[in-house]
Amino acid sequence: MKSALVMLTLLLLATNGFWLYHTFDTGITITHQDVSHRDTKEALAQALKIIKASEPTASREEVMEAAQIPSNSTEAFEKDGYVWIGRLGLRFSEDGKLLEAVPAWN
Repeated sequence: MKSALVMLTLLLLATNGFWLYHTFDTGITITHQDVSHRDTKEALAQALKIIKASEPTASREEVMEAAQIPSNSTEAFEKDGYVWIGRLGLRFSEDGKLLEAVPAWN
């Protein structure tokens, strides 16, 4: 009887440990999913604004201004030939025409 009680107690602790781990893992997964969703939503908003503003005569400054998202207070910076604004990297030609836009997670 005593050994059965000890076994059941250990089994209860093991299953509670499993559910605790599962709860934390689910919370972390949902947090990562939420961040990914927000990043994608911001990049899509930027891309749509750039498409609307990108005429063949659009200058580098006009495209960069269109890519600015009011909710994102980070400054644009250049790295590896791209100007990074929010979640998008923009590559321009020598004469300031937009050549390519890439998401930050590539």
